[in-house]
Amino acid sequence: MAEIVRLNENDAEEIHELLRVTWADTYHGILSDSLIGTASSVWHSAETLRRQMRNKEILFAGYGEDGNLLGMVRAAMVDGDTMRIFQLYVLPTSQRSGIGTKLMDHSIAHFPGARKFILDVAKGNEKGLSFYRRYGFVFRSETSMRVGEEEIKNLEGILVR
Repeated sequence: MAEIVRLNENDAEEIHELLRVTWADTYHGILSDSLIGTASSVWHSAETLRRQMRNKEILFAGYGEDGNLLGMVRAAMVDGDTMRIFQLYVLPTSQRSGIGTKLMDHSIAHFPGARKFILDVAKGNEKGLSFYRRYGFVFRSETSMRVGEEEIKNLEGILVR
């Protein structure tokens, strides 16, 4: 049976594995292998995920089917009526099946006071940009983030309801 559930610290290893697979697939050729490795070993480590999950204001939700995690979203209110999507990833083998839309719908419904939704997508992540544009996000500005000697260039997406 397919369902969306709130993820907790017991799910950290499975989330880590989902992020490892999706980041390797999504960002190969866009970001350096060393940056993808840093994301997996530091940003997406099970311990980092557990620490983030201790903040109950952050939504960690997963889409599961037959006991397998196929997608996840991490979101939170960041300002008055503004919600930020920090992560939304679906396993490559499960993409284009509606899971991303279900996770996005779930996160928006989870924060009923939100009227503005923001997120960042790495420049070059055409699958991600295409998905978010179909959902209604517009991209008008560029941001960048330094990671050591490297830089990640992002496009900021905004959706207002």
